[in-house]
Amino acid sequence: MSKNTLYSGNGGPPSGRGKLFGLSLVEVMTLQKKTHPNKSIPLFMLEGFKYIIKHGLGIEGIFRIAGTKDKVKQLQMQLDKGEEIDFVQTKVDPVDLADLMKIYFRELPDCLLQSEQYDHFIGILALDRLAQIQKLRELVGNLKPENKEVLHELVSFLGKVAINSNLNKMTCENLGLVWGPNLLWKGGKAVSTVDMMELMAGAGKIKLIVTLLIEEQEHIFNTSPTSCITNTIGQDIKVSFLYKIVGGYKKTIQGISILEDSDQNKYIWTADSSGLVKITNSSTYAPEKEFDTNLGRIHTMTSVRDHAWIASSQSVSVWDRSGTLVKEFPGLYASITAVYSHGECRIWAGTDQKISIFSSSSLELVQEIEIPAQFIVSITEIFGDSNQVWVGGLNGSIYIFDKTTGAEIKKISTPARRNITCLTFHKYMDKGNVWAGSEDKQIFVIDPIDYTIIKTISDGEMLLINSLKSISNTVWSCSRDHTIRIWDSKSFQLIGQLEDYHTDAVTDAVLIYNSRKLRWELWSASYDKSLCIWGVYSDYLVAPPTF
Repeated sequence: MSKNTLYSGNGGPPSGRGKLFGLSLVEVMTLQKKTHPNKSIPLFMLEGFKYIIKHGLGIEGIFRIAGTKDKVKQLQMQLDKGEEIDFVQTKVDPVDLADLMKIYFRELPDCLLQSEQYDHFIGILALDRLAQIQKLRELVGNLKPENKEVLHELVSFLGKVAINSNLNKMTCENLGLVWGPNLLWKGGKAVSTVDMMELMAGAGKIKLIVTLLIEEQEHIFNTSPTSCITNTIGQDIKVSFLYKIVGGYKKTIQGISILEDSDQNKYIWTADSSGLVKITNSSTYAPEKEFDTNLGRIHTMTSVRDHAWIASSQSVSVWDRSGTLVKEFPGLYASITAVYSHGECRIWAGTDQKISIFSSSSLELVQEIEIPAQFIVSITEIFGDSNQVWVGGLNGSIYIFDKTTGAEIKKISTPARRNITCLTFHKYMDKGNVWAGSEDKQIFVIDPIDYTIIKTISDGEMLLINSLKSISNTVWSCSRDHTIRIWDSKSFQLIGQLEDYHTDAVTDAVLIYNSRKLRWELWSASYDKSLCIWGVYSDYLVAPPTF
């Protein structure tokens, strides 16, 4: 957490005012630029947004219910004195912080939307929806640069709150209601100076304006709601946090996969370890359905078009798009993946001392491969000219099989003493390597031709590797320490990490193209019972063809 000492500045603010509350945005940002020149909004606000996203999205009535008066006042005094505040270490109640944020905007010398524009903002309500958006774009463009930047980040943040309204009950309209009086008022330098009758008369109209700002932010600002927290990863890739979806799971999320319907619409399936499955629309982020599979402990899942295949302590089970059980193969299975062979996708599922292979067309068991004294923890297909499937087991062992015949080609003994938890094949330009993650907190990069370990990757803070994803010219690792790390596939160096929004182990992730938003998105699943959605931008990621 950043330390909030930046508002003291040389000489401090004008006498009689705090060092944050009551100052204009221009004054606050002038002071802040001396220590944080790359931050475009007040730092306490930036860290506050992160904190509430991390800990407060599931609180019913967040921003509507009042904080504890004494605690809110104490936070305000600390910030005005330039004291350090670590919201995590001090376990700040998100409700108190939410209340403090509204107070900050209410105490600005002039409202964020600038009171001289009050009549212009109110006047847009006489227009139709399209004209309202066009006029709002013009009015927002006329704001002071500092006001415009803060407004952009605020409505982006409020959009992240609203996407969880099924849990926190704060829809865009409800947020417009509670935030409106803090963002726009007529005359004077504070809400308290406005005639209360006039204030009440305009409250309903202001609510509609702020609601529209939240709902149509992408069109008003001509940008995606990426927030100012955009990570530039190396030279060729950028990542922006978009949304966090919380609540509803009974236990930790173990599996995530993508299913299609007959119209090529895509849906995110997630399964928690208790057997609960949730289905989410990948374009709108709206919840579609949830159901209990009654499968015992779910370990992982994969998909082939419109069917989900789930590996659990009870079976390998097959489910159709509607969430109906199609077929079940009894037995404990811990790993599963789809492999293209014999003119179809076949499902390889790992368990104790064997791999079971199923046809996705006939839904029948077609082959079993015995692996004595092993337990199969991870499986991946090697794409391209290779005809191999790599399998991770106990004690650092990796087995390589011919995907057509099932014959064993090679056994590799890595330096790992514990399990090979995940495998992925990454090909960038002409060179492809296998990346293997272990419980020993290490990643091994292996040449699939001569089977030598090219590089062993470790990081002092990295814990057990749950999954590895090949994205553009990078490989992303999902770790037990709530962090997604991004590795350059040529230098094998750590070039970025995403750690601000999950609070527990990141178990798995899927990359999907959002045809509605026209961008690639990574959905990450976590033990903290949440999904995070990240915008991924790279010249190497092109939109998929449409049919």
